[in-house]
Amino acid sequence: MLPRLIRSLLVFTAVVVAGLLALNIYIGLKPVPAPKITQPLAKLMPPAPFGWTVEDQPIAETPEAQARVESILHYDDAIYRIYQNGDTQVGIYVAHWLPGKTSPAKVGAHNPNTCWVDAGWTRTQDQVAVTCKLGGADLKPLESGVFEKDGSSLNVVFWHLLGDTPVNYDLVGWHNGLMGRFVRFHTLMQDLLNFGLDERQEQVLVRVSSNIPFDQLWNDRGFVQIMSQVSREFGLYAQPPAAAAKSVGA
Repeated sequence: MLPRLIRSLLVFTAVVVAGLLALNIYIGLKPVPAPKITQPLAKLMPPAPFGWTVEDQPIAETPEAQARVESILHYDDAIYRIYQNGDTQVGIYVAHWLPGKTSPAKVGAHNPNTCWVDAGWTRTQDQVAVTCKLGGADLKPLESGVFEKDGSSLNVVFWHLLGDTPVNYDLVGWHNGLMGRFVRFHTLMQDLLNFGLDERQEQVLVRVSSNIPFDQLWNDRGFVQIMSQVSREFGLYAQPPAAAAKSVGA
């Protein structure tokens, strides 16, 4: 006959396994919400303002692709577009995941703190939950940073949205194997506490990079025009101005 401690451990393990199995079945049967973004991202991106030029770049040109994380992330659509006006260059990268496609923690590993670091960039500055205005309207809290590589420096702001909610992860670099699972375990627990069983929502990551500090861009007319459409189409406004209020992706 098994000792009482071993029997107790076996019963506890069986209860945990049964609970996880029931949870997976419940999540699998729960209806997935309809996506708000229903058009190709290329159709939602703004044209070049007067005096600016615009050029779409292959996704393979982005640090995200150079870090080879697509095999992990499986986004449904992505676009990388560069806007330029004289010496000012602004790159906008958007990736989209349909509801239920992948976990927030995996999408969170798609932000520059992971992808760019894996591609050889060094993060020299980082701020979380930054609030700012665009054309007098509040944007949802963003994360900002400065990244350097081979003598080049880029200023970056980005948003990761789960449904309508900004999500932040402090994951620097991507770790594979058991170490990766250990490093990301706390993010899974964080998501469970923050979202419960409501993680199967549409997700979007918007990353804006520039060779110009953003405190010089937020009042630039052309940049505001670009970001106004990006913010409207991809849900970046906290309180959209009346002229910008419409369904995302409509």
